[in-house]
Amino acid sequence: MFDFQQATPALDRSVSLRRQVTAQAMQVFGGWGYREIQIPLLEHFDALKRGLDEDQIARSFRFVDRGGNLMVLRPDVTPAVAKTYAYQLRGLPLPLRVAYANKVVRIERAFGAEEVESYQLGAERIGRKGLVADVEVLLVVLEVLERLGLRRFHINLGDHKLAQLLLSATGAPRRIRGEVEEAILSRDPDQVRRILVNLGTRSRYIDATSALAGLEGGLQQLDVIEKTLNGNTKVRERIAYLRDVERTVDELGYGSRVRIDLGELDGPGYYTGIGFSVVSEGASRRIARGGRYDNLIGQYGADTPAVGFSFSLETLVELLHPKASRTSRKRHNHEVVPVSTHSPADGFEDALERRRNNMSTRIVARDDQETS
Repeated sequence: MFDFQQATPALDRSVSLRRQVTAQAMQVFGGWGYREIQIPLLEHFDALKRGLDEDQIARSFRFVDRGGNLMVLRPDVTPAVAKTYAYQLRGLPLPLRVAYANKVVRIERAFGAEEVESYQLGAERIGRKGLVADVEVLLVVLEVLERLGLRRFHINLGDHKLAQLLLSATGAPRRIRGEVEEAILSRDPDQVRRILVNLGTRSRYIDATSALAGLEGGLQQLDVIEKTLNGNTKVRERIAYLRDVERTVDELGYGSRVRIDLGELDGPGYYTGIGFSVVSEGASRRIARGGRYDNLIGQYGADTPAVGFSFSLETLVELLHPKASRTSRKRHNHEVVPVSTHSPADGFEDALERRRNNMSTRIVARDDQETS
């Protein structure tokens, strides 16, 4: 039985720091045009579970209320935001940008012990596919970390869509795919090869899939897959998209912060495109996780593309400790900054200059004819 005394203590000395970090992050979110959203901690399980994967359900807390309804304490904010959008906000103009600072309740390992309560700071960009949206959320993450004074971190950028294309091409059944994914997450290309050889997969698909588990570097991983499966149009298009994201981030001066890592495939089961995590040598776990989830909102209503991320507030506090937000709280009217889908760096540079001057900014994609 779990010891509920492990929950957040009422007089935790880090409460004040958590409040300051939250205020700073929400200020940055607001500066990019993300409006705060409030969602309930307690949900009807049958309504929320459509957006939860098996692992999230297993780690959630459920109980029956007085009316006989099965209820759940929110284990993840993003599915709750997706449900709220589908049920209550779907008539609003898109893209819709929302931000939150919310508690989640789930069993997870943290700091060598089980933890129940934790806090997520995050943002969701709902209603657009493509490079402009994906790069925008990366820039918001980077600004939060910079504003908090964090220096020793980097973002690992993977792609769930490319991985699924490769896994589908192997012909592996669902159970075997799970074993291959575990080997990729363990960064064990030899195990990936053993599994697929035993399955009878053709050698080129073995080579391409095992590259996901390689440690040689993301751009080299892309080179191997592209050379091996040059005739696969969908794989080629996805690799080109990742190269465009990497090139844009590099042109904006963050090439050393964002690294392509095709083995970055863990996290919630709802990710469908890019997936990323923020890591630091000084942290006991990931600082943040995010990605694209174009099918999640469709579990509750009409299909709507989206991309977002969430920070672990406890991990930020662990890293920052006495450092707190001291920057100005001045407010500015939002100014639209157009970003071309064909040449996005110039528009993003304008947006970054505004944000460096603490000026509110709202990105609008121009000629938004992009691949997902």
